[in-house]
Amino acid sequence: MKKTLYALTLAALVAVIVPVASADDTSAVKPRSGKVQTAALSTDSAAAPAKASQQDKMRQCAKQATGKKGPERKAFMKGCLSKKKA
Repeated sequence: MKKTLYALTLAALVAVIVPVASADDTSAVKPRSGKVQTAALSTDSAAAPAKASQQDKMRQCAKQATGKKGPERKAFMKGCLSKKKA
């Protein structure tokens, strides 16, 4: 009887404490402020144009390579991507 009472008391305590503890965890995690995120984006802005032009080049070459497969496509993409813009 004593063991059963002890187990029920322990279960009740756990049932009360767990939701309270999990509620505290969610409030402890705060999202980043906008200032931190914009600062990180502004430092990468110098590298962004180079990446964007490479991505655009990749898209254009991929559109031109439609219908080509295998080694033919690979050779075309290599040549297309290695061309420098005038």
